[in-house]
Amino acid sequence: MEQKESKSTAESERRRLIRSKIHVGLAALGTLSAVAGIGVVINGGLYFNRTKVLVGVGIIVVSTILYISMLFVAADDD
Repeated sequence: MEQKESKSTAESERRRLIRSKIHVGLAALGTLSAVAGIGVVINGGLYFNRTKVLVGVGIIVVSTILYISMLFVAADDD
């Protein structure tokens, strides 16, 4: 009986580790996307290109939504 409990505990720990890595990856992706969006906005602003500015703002908004949604999902939900 103890062996089954230790297997389920090991599986639970493995799931928690995988979820933690996914959260870190999403956080990194969201941050890097926001930085890329800021770069596009700056580039568009320097050349007075309204389309680039709007695309950059869109990238920033999407990456921010991704990052915030990742924060509201608990990593240790089973």
